[in-house]
Amino acid sequence: MAAQYLGAKGTSTSSFTNQKIRLPEDQLSSPDYFGVGKRSEVWNRHSEQPSKTTPSSVQQHRLNAQQEQQIFADKSTRLLDLLTKTSSAIKDLREFNGHHMVYYPKVKDSPSGNEHATIQRQALERSQTLINMPIESELQRHMPKRSNSLSGLQEDQEEVKAATEAHRILTSEVANAFRSKLNVLNLDVKVGHHIADVNNLAQESITALLDDRLAQSIAHIEKIHKRVADTSSKVLVTGDLNAGKSTFVNALLKREILPSDQQPCTSTFCEVLDATLNDGVEQAHAVKDVAAYNRADASTYEVIELRHLYKTVIDETSPYKMLKIYTTDRRQTEESLLHNGVVDIALIDSPGLNTDSLKTTAVFARQEEIDVVVFVVSAENHFTLSGKEFLWNAANEKAHIFIVVNRFDSIRDKDRCKRLILEQIRQLSPATYADADDLVHFVSAGSVDLEEGSHKLDPEEFARLEERLRAFVLENRVKSKLSPAKNYLLNILSDLHVISESNHDEASKDLKRVESQLQADQPAYERLMSARDRIFDQIEKLAEDSVRSLQTFAHTRLDATVDQIEGAISNLEYPGLFLIWQYAQDVVDSMAHTLQKEVKALESHAKETTSTTVDEIHQLGTSEIGEYPRTVDVDSMFLKSRDRRIFVEIEATDFFDIDFNDKFSILSMSLGAVTMVGGRVMGVQNVVSSIWNVSNVVGVNTVRRWMVPAMSVAGVGLVVYVVSDMRHAVERKLSRKFKAAVKDSNHNEGQSYRIARASRKTLRIEGWELQNQIQKAVDNKEKMRGEMVQKAQLSEEAMKYFSGVLNQTHEMRSKVESVNTEEVAKL
Repeated sequence: MAAQYLGAKGTSTSSFTNQKIRLPEDQLSSPDYFGVGKRSEVWNRHSEQPSKTTPSSVQQHRLNAQQEQQIFADKSTRLLDLLTKTSSAIKDLREFNGHHMVYYPKVKDSPSGNEHATIQRQALERSQTLINMPIESELQRHMPKRSNSLSGLQEDQEEVKAATEAHRILTSEVANAFRSKLNVLNLDVKVGHHIADVNNLAQESITALLDDRLAQSIAHIEKIHKRVADTSSKVLVTGDLNAGKSTFVNALLKREILPSDQQPCTSTFCEVLDATLNDGVEQAHAVKDVAAYNRADASTYEVIELRHLYKTVIDETSPYKMLKIYTTDRRQTEESLLHNGVVDIALIDSPGLNTDSLKTTAVFARQEEIDVVVFVVSAENHFTLSGKEFLWNAANEKAHIFIVVNRFDSIRDKDRCKRLILEQIRQLSPATYADADDLVHFVSAGSVDLEEGSHKLDPEEFARLEERLRAFVLENRVKSKLSPAKNYLLNILSDLHVISESNHDEASKDLKRVESQLQADQPAYERLMSARDRIFDQIEKLAEDSVRSLQTFAHTRLDATVDQIEGAISNLEYPGLFLIWQYAQDVVDSMAHTLQKEVKALESHAKETTSTTVDEIHQLGTSEIGEYPRTVDVDSMFLKSRDRRIFVEIEATDFFDIDFNDKFSILSMSLGAVTMVGGRVMGVQNVVSSIWNVSNVVGVNTVRRWMVPAMSVAGVGLVVYVVSDMRHAVERKLSRKFKAAVKDSNHNEGQSYRIARASRKTLRIEGWELQNQIQKAVDNKEKMRGEMVQKAQLSEEAMKYFSGVLNQTHEMRSKVESVNTEEVAKL
C-alpha cells in the first residue's frame, strides 16, 4: 500500500494541493520541511493577522462544502455497496470453511519458531533501552561531545545513523517477522511471549481459528459500514500513557474542558461534542452502557456538571464506560473543529495505551468505530511497544494516522528528534510517512493559551496542526473517513484473493493427486474384484468335492463292513450250550462294536481330509489378500456326535435256523438227522437204505408198518441236529438280523451323511471367513476409492468455488481501487 501513497522514494502528497511535492530523504529534516523556511513565512503572515470573514469567502466556503459533500456521498455509496458484497463473500467463505475446511496458506520464507523467539526477545530488550529512556539521554549516549570540525560533524552523523538504525531494526524485525503475506486474516497464535507457527497446528484448529477471524472481519465490516453510512465523524485521540492527550484536546477546543495533569489522569473514555447536539446546553452525560445511550432518555445516563469532571475522570473505580461532554465553541465555523458548519464531529479522549491491559484492549477495540485516529506521542519517549502494536493493528484499515509529537519544546536537538521519530513512522505507517507534511506535527500543546477571551495567537506549529487536522477531517473527508474503509477493503480482498488462490492451487493439486491414485489403484481394484468372484467359486468347488468324496467313501466303507460283518464274530469263543444266550448277546455286541469302530475311523479320516481342504482354502485366501487368522478347529468336528449303535433284539427263534415254509424241509432235515445220527451213533444209514429198497420189493403196506419206528428215529435225529447246529444257527440268524437292522435304519446313509455334513460345516465356516476377509478387503478398497472420488468431487467443487471467489475479489478490488480517496480539497 505504501507505493500507492508514496510514488517515488521521498515523495510526499500535500492535502492542500493536487500536486505532489518531492522531498528528498536528506531534506526531511530541513527547516523548509518543518515550517521554518519560505512556507513558514507565508504561514506566519497568515497567523499574525486576524482572520477576516467576507460574504464572498463564506459563500465560497459553503460551495466547497457542498461540493465535498456530493463527492463524499457518491463515493460512500459505492463503498457501502462494496462493503456489503465483501461481507457476503466472507460469509460464504465462512460457510464453505464449515463444510470443506479451508486451507490456510503457509507462510513462505518466514522465520522459524526459535527465530521468532529470538527476534522477539531482542526486540523487547532493545525496547527497554531504546524506547523507554528519554530521547535526550539516548542521543547523548550515542552522541558524545565533539568539536565543530568536519570530521566531528561526520562522526556525529554516523552516530545519528546508528541510533536511527537501532530503531529501524526494532520496528522492522518485529513488524515483518511476525506477519505473513496476509493482512487482516493473518493467524498469529501467541503462546506466552512467543508466536507459534500456525502451520504446525492441526487442520481442525486452523479451521476454527480462521472461522473466528472471518467472524471478526464480518463484524468489523459491519462497524465500517455503520461508520461510512454515518454522516458524522469520530476522531479518537489516543497514545501512550501521559503523552498529553487531554492537554491536546483542550488546546483544540481552546478551553480547559478535560482535566490534565503531569500524572496520568484519564481513566474513562471522554467524547467531546458540540453543545448544539444537546439543545445548546453544556453538560456531561456519564454513561454506563454505551450501546444503550440515548440523549433523549435521561435514564440511560447521569448528568455531571463540567466543573465536576476532574473527579469523575480520574476515578479508577468509576462505573462509567463513557463520558459524553457537550461543550460550546464560540469561534467561527472556519476555525472550529466541533462547530464547523459541515458535519458533526466527536473528539474522543482515551486512557493511555499502557495504563493496564483492559484499558489498552478497550482502546484497540474502540479504534474500529473511529473515522480518524490522532495518535499523540511524547517527544521525550517516542513510541512504546504498546504504541507500535496499536499502529500495526490500525494499519490494516487506516493507512493514514494523524500523529502529534507533543512536548517538542523540551527537546534540545529538535532536528535529530524529528529524524528518529519520522524513521519510526516510516516503519510503522508508510502512508502516514508519505504524507508527513500534513499528518505528522511536532508541537507543544501545553503552550496554547486557554484563557477565555484571550486574543493571543496560537504557536505557529500548533496553528498549522489545527488547520491540517481540520482539512483532513472536514475538507478532505473522502480521505479521512472513506480511505480507512477503502484500505480495509483492499486488505481483506487481498487476503481473500490469497486464500482463494492458495485453496484453488491446493484443490487442483489434490484433484490431480486423487485422479492419479485412482488410476494407479484401478488394476489392483479390478484384480481384487475378479479374485472375489473367482475365489468364491473355487471355495465352493473345493468344499463340495471334498464333502462328496468323504460321503461316498464313508458309505462304501460302511457297506463293506456290514457285508463282511460275520468276520467280526469269527474270533468269538463259544461258551457251550448252556451259555448260548450270552453267546448270542456277544455276537450282537461284537457286530455293533465293529460297525461303530468303522464309523470312528471314518470320522478321523474326515478330519484329516477336511483339515487338508481347509489348508487349501486358507492358502487360496492368503495368496490374494495376505495373511489372515484361521478360525476353524477341525478337532472339534465330532465332539457332539451321538452314539448311533445298531441294537438287535435276541429272540428264541434266533437259536434255530429252520425254514418252515418249505414242505420238504422237515423230512429232509429228519432224514438228514437220522442219517447223520445213525452214521455217527448207530450206523443205521445202511439200514434206512435197505428199508427203502425193501419197500420196493415187499410193497407199501409192509412199509407202513415200519413207518412209525422210522419217524421216531428221524425225530431223534432232528433234535440231535438242531442242538449240534445251534451256535452256527445263532451266528447266521443274528448276522442276518443285524444286516436287516442296518438296512432298515439307513444307518450307513445316515452316518456317511453326518460325516459329510460335519465336514461341510467346517469347510463352510472357513469359506465364510475367507469370504468375509475378501469382502472386507473389497469394502475397504471401495471405501478408500469412494473417499478418493468424494475428495475429487470436493476438490472440483473447491476449484469451482475459489475460481469464482478469485474473479469476484478481482472485480471488487478493481471497483474499490476505482474509488479515489486521495482527492484533496483546494483552498
